[in-house]
Amino acid sequence: MRFMTADYRKVQVISMGSLFTSFNSGVSGLHAAQSGLNTTSHNLANVKTKGYTRQQNIQTDSYYQKVKVSVDGSLIKTGMGTNVSAIRQIRDAFLDKEYRLESGRQAFYEKLSETAGEVEDIFGETEGVEFRESLQALWNVMQEMANNPEDITKRQLFISTAGSFLETAQNVYNQLGTYQTSLNTEISDQVDKINEIGSKIAYYNQEIIKIEASGVENANDYRDARNQLMDELAGYVNFTYQEDEKGSVQVYIENALFVDGSLNYHLGCETMPETGFYKVRWLDNGYGDAFDMSEAYSNAKKTDVGSLRGVLNARGEKIADYSDMPKEPVKTDYVDAAGQFDETAYKVAMNEYQAEVKKYNNTTGNSIITQIQAQFDQLIHNVVTQINDAFAPNMDINGNKVDLANVTTATTEKGDAFDLTQLTKGKYKILDVQNCPVGTDDHETIGTEVFSRGQIDRYQKITLDAQIYTEDADGNPVGLAQKTTDAAGNEIYTLYLYNEEDTADIDWMYTLNSMVINKDLVADYSLLEVKANPAQGLEGAYAFGGNLFKNLLDSWDQEMGRLDPNSLASYTFDDYYTNMVGGLGVRGNGWNSMVDYQKSLTESVEDRRQQVAGVSSDEELVNMMMFQHAYNASSRYINTIDNMLQYLIERLG
Repeated sequence: MRFMTADYRKVQVISMGSLFTSFNSGVSGLHAAQSGLNTTSHNLANVKTKGYTRQQNIQTDSYYQKVKVSVDGSLIKTGMGTNVSAIRQIRDAFLDKEYRLESGRQAFYEKLSETAGEVEDIFGETEGVEFRESLQALWNVMQEMANNPEDITKRQLFISTAGSFLETAQNVYNQLGTYQTSLNTEISDQVDKINEIGSKIAYYNQEIIKIEASGVENANDYRDARNQLMDELAGYVNFTYQEDEKGSVQVYIENALFVDGSLNYHLGCETMPETGFYKVRWLDNGYGDAFDMSEAYSNAKKTDVGSLRGVLNARGEKIADYSDMPKEPVKTDYVDAAGQFDETAYKVAMNEYQAEVKKYNNTTGNSIITQIQAQFDQLIHNVVTQINDAFAPNMDINGNKVDLANVTTATTEKGDAFDLTQLTKGKYKILDVQNCPVGTDDHETIGTEVFSRGQIDRYQKITLDAQIYTEDADGNPVGLAQKTTDAAGNEIYTLYLYNEEDTADIDWMYTLNSMVINKDLVADYSLLEVKANPAQGLEGAYAFGGNLFKNLLDSWDQEMGRLDPNSLASYTFDDYYTNMVGGLGVRGNGWNSMVDYQKSLTESVEDRRQQVAGVSSDEELVNMMMFQHAYNASSRYINTIDNMLQYLIERLG
């Protein structure tokens, strides 16, 4: 009987130990349920907080206590409860990256679309008048002057209209340049904002490392703030990132390190001296230029991401002009004096042309502003060239066919000696003194252009002591210099050598950047060549009446050239302008469609992202009920253990 009592007491002691262990399990369950309730309430409190990521408790077994070894050799263990190992964020890293890429691409095309709209506004209204009206007015006044060239008021009206046409064109061109310059401010503002975001990401990296270093808790709210900053950064630039084992992220912009832990590098704006435009460079990480702008933007290469790249692409790298449009080689230019076609030289020229087209597509043609500048300047250049060539027509000369046998001296307008061998080499242009019209002034002036280059005269006037000749198609001699007589009755021969345009120097180009109405014409309308050349036997006749300027009027309906080196179509002046503006609208509509597509895609990705990371009040309420039940169950469990212990203690007492 005594043995039974001792054994019974032993069982009671063991039972009490097991009950205390069970009591600990119940308490841990109570803590876990309480933590779950706290997390759920935190989620519900932030259901409308922008950038908040829903949180979730991760529960693990506390540890197991060995009880004994069973007859089959396996361990019998008792669980010691549960722990909340972490409160984690529920995010999908792949959806985050996809969202940031697509939202950045949306921002890029929004900037291109916005720029296209601004450019359309510039062309759509110039002080309330569309540019086409100015172009048409110039054509109309030329027709009026052709019908009545002897009327001085018509000539005055022509010069005035030509001046108005040039002023309107330059106003449009300058507005494009002004808008380009204004984009510098936007570039600078965006660079400052990117640097600010970088410094904040570095700050949150530092705070996250501090909080999570102990391994006790996650800095979830700081992580939310950092993720929101990276979402914002995606709107400006394309970037990649990775998180290290400490919880810090490294951020790379265009493969250059931007943020590394608590350290962030900075972008800056450097002024390009030749244009005054900004280019974006790294200031303190040694990478130099932040963006490679030598290639057209590409979806495949992800260079169509971020509003900063959008602004840089829209603005372009320079103020473009007609010289930026590649000029396709003409086969006839490669035919020598004997009529032989130099195929090798032509192929070399075509290869160079294809290289220029590729460069154009990657630079000038890649920017909506520089493309329209080049196209518009080409239109004005061709209009101006047609008018100037009508009033001061040139003839092409092959130096090999020039006869200088009678000439011994040649001087320039400044009185300097001129090297006559220049006239016997290569190809060049001179004023066609035999067929050009003349002015109505007493001297019957020739070679007066309507539109002048800013600093360079149309011709270099060379005074010779004798006539020089070339041959016509039939082998007959043709005099090249104008013959006049000085006050002493001496014969003077003047050669008008055309100053070819030099695209390396803006002063030598007929471009909107430097062109003016000929100041001599403005001062004296009689210099306008509307009379027939006396050499044609039409003394006193007017050139328009004799149809000498028929080519000028006809040229308006002839094809002036292609709008773009990638296009095969050639247009008249009016059609060129119509298609230029129409092409601008087509590009704008294309970008608008891209914006709509990207917006839809971004919203779709964001919806999927929110399904994972967003807080659902219904789901959280269900979780709250679950944790409440778990809490109540743990409480009842503890009460039961307490009652059992009380019973055992009373029996042992």
